[in-house]
Amino acid sequence: MGKYYFKLAWLSLKKTPLLSLLMIGTIAIGIAASMTTITVGYMMGQNPLPHKSERVAMVHLNSWDPSQPIGYRKNGEVDIPSLLTYQDAMALLAANKADKHVPFVSFNSAVRAENEDVIDAQLHQIRSTSRHFFSVFGAPFIYGGTWSEEADQQGQSVIVLSKRENDRLFQGANSVGEHIIVGTHLYRVVGVIDDWQPTPKFYVNYYDMYSPTLPFFVPLESQIQNNFFSPTTMGWYCWGDGPSSTLQEVMLSECAWIRFWVEFESEDKKHEYFKFMEDYTEEQRKVGRFARPEPNRLMSVTEYLEEEGAVSEENKIGIGFALAFLFACLCNVMSLMMTKFHGKGGEVGLRRAVGASKQNITVQFGFEAALIGFFGGVIGLLLTQLGLSALTDMYPEYHVNVMTMDITLMVSTVALAVSTSLLFGLWPIYRTSRVQLSSQLKSL
Repeated sequence: MGKYYFKLAWLSLKKTPLLSLLMIGTIAIGIAASMTTITVGYMMGQNPLPHKSERVAMVHLNSWDPSQPIGYRKNGEVDIPSLLTYQDAMALLAANKADKHVPFVSFNSAVRAENEDVIDAQLHQIRSTSRHFFSVFGAPFIYGGTWSEEADQQGQSVIVLSKRENDRLFQGANSVGEHIIVGTHLYRVVGVIDDWQPTPKFYVNYYDMYSPTLPFFVPLESQIQNNFFSPTTMGWYCWGDGPSSTLQEVMLSECAWIRFWVEFESEDKKHEYFKFMEDYTEEQRKVGRFARPEPNRLMSVTEYLEEEGAVSEENKIGIGFALAFLFACLCNVMSLMMTKFHGKGGEVGLRRAVGASKQNITVQFGFEAALIGFFGGVIGLLLTQLGLSALTDMYPEYHVNVMTMDITLMVSTVALAVSTSLLFGLWPIYRTSRVQLSSQLKSL
């Protein structure tokens, strides 16, 4: 029976091609506009670590100057930096109260292969962190693995590369054991991670969440010992003018510049860690630090994303406008369906005369509305891809993942078109199924 109704719907579309194309095109444009905006919002706001986002947390100890009400601006509002001083980060590492610790910062340096000339070196931003970075945040290795605990503690000159940089420097071969030169220091490759781009890149600050993942990773202590210092890229905040001449001055100061994440095996350990943070704060207050009244924070991944405003208000407003545009398009489609179905009154009367029930008529035109929605959804999906491609060119600072639909969104696009076409076709279908049999037969 379904095949029969599908055939009737297809024949009906072919009878009025211009009107059918107009309805399909209107749905397609509305779907494309809304799904382009929804895709960006969905990809920006999804949970990037769903299997353990509540067990991974960002540590915030409020050591900021009590006399200064402003730390930095986030989404147009003042806030205190979600960063730690060097002495606090080292104290948390030494206490070893979490299952895994991930302090990190970044710096700029020229990078080249061991056999390349100095003029071939390229300036890159490098992530200095701990060996736990890759397991906590889920970075997959294709060669080798992370460095050892001794490398963390001793600041050994070891490095992990991204697949992209391994392809550039070593033509994609297994480079574990090879060496590259960072600045003037020789670093041994211990691992290569595969293409990896969590969306959003939740472990950094809000304005860097959609940029590409950094291509190089070294131990934090290695940065310290080799004196890599990039004031413009380290993202550090100091009281007043603050020290700015050397890395050692920043380390000895109250400057906040190290982001610190931890992972726990259980909620109980998380609660115990927060109690440890409170005790540590009280100890520091006794020596004149941590004088601000704001409490410490231990935020899960989802809480941190919300705190940082991963999806901006402008994006939410854009989604609202896009859905309003889709509603307007569907209202036009409903009007066109009313015209089309009203013109089929004679056909309806004839079908009723030969025994078709109102339910049969409703199903027939329901199939037609669904078919219109399906074609509109498919074309809308193609237009959405074009729109996302255009946005990728317009906003090169955003990683391509932000502008890419996954299979869930693709299916949802067509499903949205079909369901809304049916929904807005209910009134025209109802009116058509209620036509007076006698008046329509007289018009034949």
